[in-house]
Amino acid sequence: MIQISYISAAKDSMSTQELLELLRQCRENNAGNGVTGMLLYANATFLQVLEGEEKVVDDLFNKIRNDPRHTSLRMLYRISIQRRQYSEWSMGFKRISDKELQHVDGLKDFSEKDFNPEYLAQHTTIVDSLMNHFRKERSKAIGQSELGVNEDDRMINVLHHIIRAAVRVLAVLMVVTILWGVIDVVMVLYGQVFRPSFQELSVRDIVVTFGAFLAVLIAIEIFMNITLYLRDDVVHVKLVIATALMAIARKVIVFDFAKIEPMYVLATAAVVLALGIVYWLIDRKMIWGDEDRRD
Repeated sequence: MIQISYISAAKDSMSTQELLELLRQCRENNAGNGVTGMLLYANATFLQVLEGEEKVVDDLFNKIRNDPRHTSLRMLYRISIQRRQYSEWSMGFKRISDKELQHVDGLKDFSEKDFNPEYLAQHTTIVDSLMNHFRKERSKAIGQSELGVNEDDRMINVLHHIIRAAVRVLAVLMVVTILWGVIDVVMVLYGQVFRPSFQELSVRDIVVTFGAFLAVLIAIEIFMNITLYLRDDVVHVKLVIATALMAIARKVIVFDFAKIEPMYVLATAAVVLALGIVYWLIDRKMIWGDEDRRD
């Protein structure tokens, strides 16, 4: 994978509506191509980071280079990366003003008027400071929690290494559990479907078989959840809510309504509704944080 950063000047100052339309197009295209990144805008100037597979990002950059909406495009860097810094953002966005710049460490004398291609091209350390600041700010805003190993505190780094090792052990154990579940599915199929005669097969047998399959699928989802903790810039709360929602929703499929109480069904419906609302709120919070429509 590669990461490209560039800066350019808009031909005309863009309105909020024009910026939002541009952002919508970026997100739709990037999501389909596996491209992630962040876009900063101020003083009719774009500063953007793109990351993804080499050919995809290079093709996208060449397309951006020919976009008539901006001029004076300058590539700041093109580097190879092992992992993404903006992995859950098809395109993060921030419209910068002097108010936000006051909170960026080390940029006391930097103002919105300095946010232009000429100045930033000569001060690449400012570019790094801006990107790091707004990436971390947005991560905190959406409840992001990382297990990074680049913290300032060496002890925290050591503890994060230990936790990441523990996560790897859990991932291996979950694979064992999944394989065990597959064996259980085979045994259930043999015991409930293949061994009895076709006339003896009942709805109950089918439900038991479905339950065995769903248990394995839920275990796979938990495995994916565990492994994603090894990645930076992943919204873990959203992952946990999504896994819980899928698990309980699939459990509904195998309900034996002839045996369970009505209150149990209502309670399950309430949990599904609550999880759905929480997931929607987290998703909306991420979108609102990206758009920064007005400050």
